[in-house]
Amino acid sequence: MTENKKIGITLRHAPYGSDLAQEALDATLAMGLFGQQITLFFLADGVFQLLKSQSSSDIHQKSVEKQISAFELYDIERVFVCAQSLRQRNIDTHSLCIDAVCLSAAELQKALSTQDTVLSF
Repeated sequence: MTENKKIGITLRHAPYGSDLAQEALDATLAMGLFGQQITLFFLADGVFQLLKSQSSSDIHQKSVEKQISAFELYDIERVFVCAQSLRQRNIDTHSLCIDAVCLSAAELQKALSTQDTVLSF
C-alpha cells in the first residue's frame, strides 16, 4: 500500500469576484473524498473566505462558508491562517467560520516546507 502524499493548498484570493476561490475549494473537497492528506493555508485576501455569515445569493454564487464548514466531513482538519493577513485586514479569529490555527509568516513557511506538493490558488 502506498502512502498518500501531503498536499498543501494555499488560498490567496477573496471568495468572490473570480473563480479561483471556488476552484480551490472544489479541488480541496475532491481530494478529500479520495483520502488525500490535505493541509490548507489561508493567506492574504484568502482569509476573507473564512468569514462567518457570508451571503452570496445576490451574486448567484455558492457560499464558500458552507463548503468550508463541510471540511470535517471530508477529513480536512489541518487548516492554517496567516496571523499577519488577519491583522492587516482587521479580522479577529472569532469572526472565522471554522477553527483555524493562526501562524506567523515564519511558521507558515515551515509548515509549507513539510508538504510533498503545494497547489496555489
